[in-house]
Amino acid sequence: MHSRDELRTRSESLPPAWHPLSSGRRAIWPTDPDAGGTWIAVRDDGLSISLLNRNIPPNGRPEPTASRGGLIPDLIDLDTPERILAALAARDLAPVAPFRLLALDAQGRGGLVTWNGLALTEPDDMDPPMCLASSGLGDDKVMVRQPLFESTVAVEPTPRRQDAFHRHRWDDRPEVSVLMSRADARTVSITTVEIARGFDPVFRVEPLPAAEPWCDPVGARAAARRH
Repeated sequence: MHSRDELRTRSESLPPAWHPLSSGRRAIWPTDPDAGGTWIAVRDDGLSISLLNRNIPPNGRPEPTASRGGLIPDLIDLDTPERILAALAARDLAPVAPFRLLALDAQGRGGLVTWNGLALTEPDDMDPPMCLASSGLGDDKVMVRQPLFESTVAVEPTPRRQDAFHRHRWDDRPEVSVLMSRADARTVSITTVEIARGFDPVFRVEPLPAAEPWCDPVGARAAARRH
């Protein structure tokens, strides 16, 4: 599962759609209409790529000029996670802001790399379940989600517990919650991917309505004040 946090000024994403690939395969992803590209894609054989922004202190990196979201459509047609990560390592990433990219095959094999704006890490092997978190306030601010994940999902990684984790909010800390809400941004959707051998992946993006108290309390309070 993948929560998507965005600025309130950003356009709503286009719904998931299947795209033909040059290899003859297909892949499905939602599209960001502002910058193009996507934050998650899954191929018809179950290979997936997902990307999270990295929000870290200045480290001398240049100002970004290219969208991170364009990486996934460029890489999704490579046949294995290893080839995807190798192609990323060979790419000129200098114009791209920091990110983490996870590539997995249908059996959950793959790796995670991190780009800090200056260098790309070597791939880390994955041992699911795992939790990655980012925040425009600074990624260090949302490390509080990790113990919640360990107690909610890691002990019993069922769909029900994953769903509960992605809908969790601390009433006194909505700005760092998994179901995030703050004045300038909020969690706008939750993406779920289900992969079963012999079937196309099931890809769902659940939009979360703005200014609804259960998912956007800060927006709801602002709307109440306006009225």
